[in-house]
Amino acid sequence: MEIIREKEYDTVMKEMVEPYLKKHGKSGYISSYDGIGKIHVMRYLTENPKGVIVICHGYTESASKYDELVYYFLQAGYHVYLPEHCGHGLSYRLTKDPSLVHIDNWKRYVRDFLYVCEYIRKKHPDLPLNLFAHSMGGAIGGIAAAWKPEWFYRVILNSPMIRPRTANIPWVISASVAGVQCLLGKGEAYVPGQHPYDASETFETSASTSRPRFERFNNLRKSHKYMQICAASYGWLFASVEMSCYLKGRAWKMYRAPMLLVQAEEDDYVCGNEIYKFARRIQKYKGASCEFLYLPGTKHETYSCDDKAMEYYVNRIMRFLM
Repeated sequence: MEIIREKEYDTVMKEMVEPYLKKHGKSGYISSYDGIGKIHVMRYLTENPKGVIVICHGYTESASKYDELVYYFLQAGYHVYLPEHCGHGLSYRLTKDPSLVHIDNWKRYVRDFLYVCEYIRKKHPDLPLNLFAHSMGGAIGGIAAAWKPEWFYRVILNSPMIRPRTANIPWVISASVAGVQCLLGKGEAYVPGQHPYDASETFETSASTSRPRFERFNNLRKSHKYMQICAASYGWLFASVEMSCYLKGRAWKMYRAPMLLVQAEEDDYVCGNEIYKFARRIQKYKGASCEFLYLPGTKHETYSCDDKAMEYYVNRIMRFLM
């Protein structure tokens, strides 16, 4: 598959991709699993589909970040559904702070996601459902695929949050502090070092290795308040701890669908060695086939890299989905 080249990226996205997505896409809402809010879902339908892909996005992300990848999936013959998690994008939130990512319980993420997947399966009962899950979404999707292994035909965990990085603070200390703060009723407080959105992110400090790809979403984010989430609460941090424990303790034994785990070379957001160890556990257990893809020269957002890496990455994913 031909990818969009960096030198013509802005032009092609504006003149070809965005109109195409507008024509094939539809915005809608589905109730959360417990009915307390609405989950925003983008639906994109292609002609003569051979399958469906549901994208499980990452921490602080929103649907627009995946426009390029959605376009490739549509071109390859897949319907695409992209729900925005609680606290993200246009979905319901559990805090009034527009910058804060907060959750009351990690199972809310998984149950909401599976609720959407159940809706997709009912809409397209004759098409195989594939999962592409990135970062925090890799943890959510990784658990969802363990809870409902029979639902998914192929599973891609892209830079999955098997364990998040916690800056210079040891993981055990971060986990313990988060748990204590939640017990003290401070789950909605900012984790130290986090702050409200100030539009200060730069390409050099980003998780991307493609300036045009980074700048497109960064400019969209500056223009849309609902995209400006950027900081973690203690509640979110403790949820990430519990998801990590579940993934490493139980989930790896429960998979049945063929899997592809992707690790970036330079990842400042999740622990790369934990992704590799997770893949090895799945491979040794043999409940599901598992391929491991290491991408040299990339950062956390492997779907936002330079032309050479992007072309290899996109085509590797397409071959896996076949």
